[in-house]
Amino acid sequence: MFGSTILDVALGVIFTFLTLSLVTSAAIEVAASASGWRADTLFIGVKELLNTDAFTGLVKDIYNHAAVNPRTMGTAQTEQELVVKPSYIDPNQFASALLDVMQLVPTLDVPQLQDRVNNALPGPNNAQLRIMLNGIITRAGGNVNNIRTDVADWFNTGMDRIAGVYKRRTQLWGVLIALVLAILLNLDTVKIAEVLWDQPMIMKGFVAPPAGETAQQALDQLQSLQIPFGWNASAWNYATSFPNCLYVIAGWLISAVATLFGAPFWFDALQKFVQLRGAGSK
Repeated sequence: MFGSTILDVALGVIFTFLTLSLVTSAAIEVAASASGWRADTLFIGVKELLNTDAFTGLVKDIYNHAAVNPRTMGTAQTEQELVVKPSYIDPNQFASALLDVMQLVPTLDVPQLQDRVNNALPGPNNAQLRIMLNGIITRAGGNVNNIRTDVADWFNTGMDRIAGVYKRRTQLWGVLIALVLAILLNLDTVKIAEVLWDQPMIMKGFVAPPAGETAQQALDQLQSLQIPFGWNASAWNYATSFPNCLYVIAGWLISAVATLFGAPFWFDALQKFVQLRGAGSK
């Protein structure tokens, strides 16, 4: 009985974390789409990759190229005129655009290809990029297809680092959004665990959610289980009284921080605990 109660409490808490993670992920996607986080982060990443912070030269030409940004007319001369930015750039398409902009064609030999690179990237600020591209040309023996492949690999590696920057930024915003949602929904982990410990029968009707469950479906199931969340007069009085308010704040913080692990983590954990409970005596 004691072990069963622990499992029921764990299931309820994990499902709460999963629900909040799903709601937070949905909110982040809405915010990212509305504000253009992903596209702006990619744009900054491409500029850093090409050693510039201005919308000039290679950056301007590549972002006006149809292979990279087909949703525009390709006539933007300033960053303000670039009203549409891609949220994703295929590495091969980027490589093709770079070769087109620099006019690196198969009819040229190695010295001619390197001359094209040097002319397209003048000045000391582009020295690092010139060395890299000239090295790629030398190693590829002037074969444009091999050059394209190497440039695509270089771009892909650079984008992995940009993806890391984007992930850290979204994690920070995710925790803040999750905290706001935890307060708005009153998802107090401490209170939920306390209620589940006193009333473990709440989780007896729990069914593991299917893969791909939406945030709304998770909230509906959370409500159908009668797990305590949301606001009413009783919840408000509890949250505004001392010292209960300290436990409530701690509960909100625990719920928010738990979303850092992401919905997939909590979904997998939930499946394992459901299997563990199912393996015990009925």
